[in-house]
Amino acid sequence: MFPTVFAQQANEIAWSDVAELPVLNNNLRHPGVAGAFTGIHNDVLMIAGGANFPSAKPWEEGKKVFHNIIYVLQKKDGKYSPVTAAANTLKRKIAYGASVTIPEGIVCLGGETESGNSRGVFLMQWDASANKAIFKTLPELPVAIANACATSVGSTIYIGGGENGKVSDAFFKMDLAATDPKWETLPPLPVAMSHSVMVSQSNGTHPCIYVFGGRSSNASGISDLHSSVFSYDPVLGKWQKHADINDGKTVTTLSAGTGVASGASYVLLFGGDKGDIFNKIETFNAKIARAGGEAEKQKLQNEKVALLTSHPGFSKDIYLYNTVTNAWIKTGALPGQSQVTTTAVKWGDAIFIPSGEIKPGTRTPVITIGTIQHKALFSWIDSAVLFLCFLMMTAGRFLFTGKTSNTDDYFKGGERIPQWAAGISIFGAKLSAITFMGIPAKTYATDWTYFFMLMTIIMVMPVVATYFIPFYRRLHVTSAYEYLGKRFNYGSRVMASALYVLLQIGRMGIVVLLPSIALTLVTGIDINVCIIMIGAISIFFTVKGGIEAVIWVEVIQVLILATGALFCLFYLPFHIQDWKSGLDVIQNAEKLKVFDFRFDFSEPTFWVVVVGGLAINLLTYGTDQTTVQRYLTTRSEQESIKSLKLGAWLTLPSTLVFFSIGTLLFLFFREQPGEVNMALENQDNIFPWYIVSQLPAGLSGLLIAGIFAAAMSSTEASMNSTATLLTTDFYQKIYPEVTPRQTLFFARTATLLLGIFVTCIALYMAHKGVSSLWDKFNTILGLFTGSIGGAFILGIFTKKANGNGVMAGMAVSCVTQILIQQYTSVHLLMYAFTGLVSCVCFGYVFSLLMPKDQALEGLTMRG
Repeated sequence: MFPTVFAQQANEIAWSDVAELPVLNNNLRHPGVAGAFTGIHNDVLMIAGGANFPSAKPWEEGKKVFHNIIYVLQKKDGKYSPVTAAANTLKRKIAYGASVTIPEGIVCLGGETESGNSRGVFLMQWDASANKAIFKTLPELPVAIANACATSVGSTIYIGGGENGKVSDAFFKMDLAATDPKWETLPPLPVAMSHSVMVSQSNGTHPCIYVFGGRSSNASGISDLHSSVFSYDPVLGKWQKHADINDGKTVTTLSAGTGVASGASYVLLFGGDKGDIFNKIETFNAKIARAGGEAEKQKLQNEKVALLTSHPGFSKDIYLYNTVTNAWIKTGALPGQSQVTTTAVKWGDAIFIPSGEIKPGTRTPVITIGTIQHKALFSWIDSAVLFLCFLMMTAGRFLFTGKTSNTDDYFKGGERIPQWAAGISIFGAKLSAITFMGIPAKTYATDWTYFFMLMTIIMVMPVVATYFIPFYRRLHVTSAYEYLGKRFNYGSRVMASALYVLLQIGRMGIVVLLPSIALTLVTGIDINVCIIMIGAISIFFTVKGGIEAVIWVEVIQVLILATGALFCLFYLPFHIQDWKSGLDVIQNAEKLKVFDFRFDFSEPTFWVVVVGGLAINLLTYGTDQTTVQRYLTTRSEQESIKSLKLGAWLTLPSTLVFFSIGTLLFLFFREQPGEVNMALENQDNIFPWYIVSQLPAGLSGLLIAGIFAAAMSSTEASMNSTATLLTTDFYQKIYPEVTPRQTLFFARTATLLLGIFVTCIALYMAHKGVSSLWDKFNTILGLFTGSIGGAFILGIFTKKANGNGVMAGMAVSCVTQILIQQYTSVHLLMYAFTGLVSCVCFGYVFSLLMPKDQALEGLTMRG
């Protein structure tokens, strides 16, 4: 029996009172405010306006007072303190508006003043140099509204519900990035209500607007209380109903609470009014209004006051909602008095709940902070297994690093690799750590529509085996792009090779960083250690052992990951209890959908997946140096073809396994909603999280070691293939007289420098958080890879294409790709296809316009 030592406890929030609103001028404690505009800008928390009852409770004839003071909380040296500055005030006294934090500041919408509701909208910002708040007026709302809910997706602000004389179902949006921002009326809320919570969060594919709970006043005077959850999909432009707010068993109504998005697909709701006492108070008001005599009215009034004065406060419950599985769980409770009619905001990794109402007529000046605890407790058994796996992988690498005496050994493994090992390596080179995590995560969050994308590998296999491999083997090339040089000219070879080198350098940074982030989150190992381990070990063994070491390590990696994946496939079903309900949910949610025959090329429909997949995999298996290099390590052309077939056919069972794991993860976390980790910022981390939190101790360590190994082998493969191109396509062409020893020294030096550079880039991104810029760099480069495939198609299948025409075609193809990305909604899976086709078309036309005599014997399909 496996030991039952599990790695982590998730979803714990440590709460404390971080500060209070500053004391008043009379040195009395601030009574607090409700309904203030709240948000973060320039690293300060701003709390503006609000209302309270400073002199007496409302049932004691106390008057509600509206405010315009802005309180500012700053963080300095790890501590929070109020900003001491000249009085910062709003232009008018106002409360009960909605506020949304965006990078440019805090958008404040609507609200209530002493003279009625407001249509006003403005952007509130903090000028740190002047130590004051500044404002920018924005277009007014179509209607004056208070107690509405609001959120944002990118630069677009959404606001809905609220009260404007009566409860509203209005729903509006405004894109602040537009040249002339205007409010646009959207499909109304399914239910007219106020005091709801609105949060933007991903539904697994793209951000949606979620609306939770609320209440609706009506003619009877007794409000309808809501437990409902609705989402608005900006892509589809329609509303959808979801599971009601509940604690995993019992549905509850909730209004005037607050909430935030957390992680990749989670929403946290804090406190709120469940409405039982609220309805009783409304019932008293209705009875008092209908009472026939003063004595009866006074009796009812006394009973109402007794109920108000003995009010225990609002709900302290914290609810966690998973937008992917549509499942709820009560995940804890607020330690102090629950604050309602306020806006929770995220500031860094912390959640702030400022001031607010804690009982009818009573506010609090307290600013509460909650920090999600990252208790990464990788068990000692897992740590020991991880360490042993590293020792074994290191020992295995030493077995294959003593035979690289020349560049033929370094780049081709001396052409002595068995075809079965090369085939497993071809498969393993594409089974990176990102793939191992990403495929189950994609299926968990969506469905099986990407299944046929991986099946296109098998579809392109005959084309690659018949038309590509023979050229590489018969021409005795080391670099795939040597073929372009022989077929066309050195310029086309350099263009393709340089583009590939840049793409690999960009890719390696992400290949090192993303698994490191995942492993840090789920194991607690410091991210610097993860990055340096992956980088240093990859550098050492790639520099020393070349492609042969890379291939054999990939064989070991595939065996580890395949064993672990198969275990998970058989282990998961035994921990899913309610199969009938789960299968109904899968069917209703179309989680097993494979075919989407819509002719829509902006979504991953069947046509996009197949056409895009064919182009992507033709490039990957026909022209990618990482793959081509493995064809060249076997003894003969026939063995190369066999290795391709093995690598391609291994895709079928592995795809079924990983897609099935994704669906099983959906069922498991739907049934066990408390087992998710609400701190997971990337959906791709869901499988590693399952591994460390649910698998038996020891096996978790083995699979985490496998993910490390996959990250290292992917990095090693990219470093070796990139060094191959730098050596053969550039160094040897620039210095044709170099000796084999000098060439091998350059190859190893290039590998070393590549590894150091990539490791430093990953470390920099991990600390500076600029991975989005790196992603953009890779996306731009990725647009151009289709042109490489187009050059090969022109070279192999046409006789009239020439070097100048192909180079011009590649250049125009790159420009075309940028235009397609910028001005069309074509799905990114189609970019490889559009790049390939545009290069073929333009390259052929330019070749006809610039004809050139060529010696083509043995260089084309018919040559």
